This record gives sequence, C-alpha cells and structure tokens, in this order.
Amino acid sequence: MSVFRICHLSSILGLIFSLAFANSYANETPAKVVLHINNPLKMTMLVNNVKNLRATFGKKASIYVVVNGPAVARFTTLSESATQLQSLLSEKAQVGVCSIALKNRNLVKKHLRSGTTYLEDGGVAKLVTLQHQGYAYIKP
Repeated sequence: MSVFRICHLSSILGLIFSLAFANSYANETPAKVVLHINNPLKMTMLVNNVKNLRATFGKKASIYVVVNGPAVARFTTLSESATQLQSLLSEKAQVGVCSIALKNRNLVKKHLRSGTTYLEDGGVAKLVTLQHQGYAYIKP
C-alpha cells in the first residue's frame, strides 16, 4: 500500500470519526438560541428562522424570541393578525415581549396576546441573561 493511500485512508477515517463525534455531541447537547426582533417588517424572516432552527436541531432545542422596539405591537391584541405568533408557538418557541417597549407605546401587559411572556425587566436584560446561560444570539 502506498504512502498516499495510507494518508488518504487516515484522512477519511478521521473525517468519519469527527462527523460521528459531532453528531453524538449534537444529540446530547440541545441547541439554545435566542432570536431578537425589533423591526416588525422582519416578522416573516423571524418565523422562517425559527422553523429552520426547529427542523435542524429538533424538538429538544430551546428557542426563545425576544421582542422589543416597534415589533412589540405585532404581539398585542391590538394587532390585526396573530398568524405569525401562532407559527412561532406551533414551533414551540418561547416569546417574550419587552415591558419597556410596551410602555413607550402606551401599551400594557393586558394587551399581550396569549402565549407570550411579559418581560418585566425589559427585552435587552432578557437578551443578556439568555446569552449568559449559553444561548446563541441571532438577529433576523
């Protein structure tokens, strides 16, 4: 057997081992992702990101959506559509809405749609907390 074949075989075995180990690690350690939305025009992208994350990382992944800024209005009963919120909830994403952004828009906790969480300390504080807990930060 030539040196080239041995090196080539060694590289292939190393790659197979790496893939097997990575797959094993991924199955044992669920992904933790926080998506941050403040622009209501990015709602479709947000929903698609959550669907793609769920498809890739499975049902064990922890997906949290933090909503602040102008996007909070889309998660209230005053919004005409709840379709995108229902899509997020159907993907088992947790949705937290910033109390400060609500207050800045003269909205209160009772305006929130069912299925959302009122973030008493605000959305930015929740982002920091989740990142300290090992969540990967994504901003669609």
